[in-house]
Amino acid sequence: MQHPFPSPGKTPRKKRKRGLFLRGLAVLLPTVLTLFVFVTVFQFVDRYLTGPINGAIYGALEGNGLGWTVLDSMDIDPYAREFLDEDRVPDELSDRLEGLGGYGGDTFKVTLAAWRDEHQTFLRDFEALAIDGKALREATASKVHPAVGVVLSLVLVLLLGYLTSGLLGKTSIAAFDRILHRIPLVRSVYPYTKQLVEFFLSDDNNLEFDSVVAAPYPSDNVWALGFVTGTGMKSINEGLGGEYVSVFVPTSPMPMTGFTVFFERKRLIPIDVPVDEALRIVVSAGVLVPPSERVEELTTALETMVRVPRTVA
Repeated sequence: MQHPFPSPGKTPRKKRKRGLFLRGLAVLLPTVLTLFVFVTVFQFVDRYLTGPINGAIYGALEGNGLGWTVLDSMDIDPYAREFLDEDRVPDELSDRLEGLGGYGGDTFKVTLAAWRDEHQTFLRDFEALAIDGKALREATASKVHPAVGVVLSLVLVLLLGYLTSGLLGKTSIAAFDRILHRIPLVRSVYPYTKQLVEFFLSDDNNLEFDSVVAAPYPSDNVWALGFVTGTGMKSINEGLGGEYVSVFVPTSPMPMTGFTVFFERKRLIPIDVPVDEALRIVVSAGVLVPPSERVEELTTALETMVRVPRTVA
């Protein structure tokens, strides 16, 4: 009877090429995925944290007289010719400037400066002063490095952490929470997002999320990795007459999604691995098992099955 699998010495060329391609992917993909994760995190931080902070810094420098003093110290003059928006110059002033020889020369500068002095207030209005805000922003950004936003973000987070560690800070946060709880729509979202964030970021040692377990899911004879997230619900414990805990069962290869399942505590098998290693097991679909949890005999048998093709007599 013809063997359904070719012998190792007669591997087709197409199969060899496929093996080379897969090896190449195995080498390339970890680097690409690592870069993707870092780039995604950087873009998220830049868009939603450092970007707005840098925008606030630029706006504070450009939007008032005190900020203009700082810009002047950085050799940026918002009244310079390069920042003039000719489309916003009133027609009567534009005609007057044209009569004085156009947009240039000392006479032009004096006339334009006198007109701007009449419209200047402490809060600078670019439209009223005929200033090109986009050009001024580019000049400001070239002098104030975006890294300033990163540093200020870290300082802001540390400052908030310091303030909220005291009695006054805790009282202020509690008052702020009460206000948000009274706002329609907001009160239906904010309490739960806050609870979720506090769950993952709290340094409370009573949290059980560090517990990695094997749970009988989705059936009694099938086991899945899970994370104990809480002590369960009173109604479930009373209704079933046992001690049921809540377990988050992540899905592979995206552990950000999964299922919240309640299991009887005595049916859970504790797994002595850190959470990060358990997540690697989930992401890799069971390929990246920690050395302490490997079954050497079974691993050797599986490797032998892969290397030696089966034959049928």
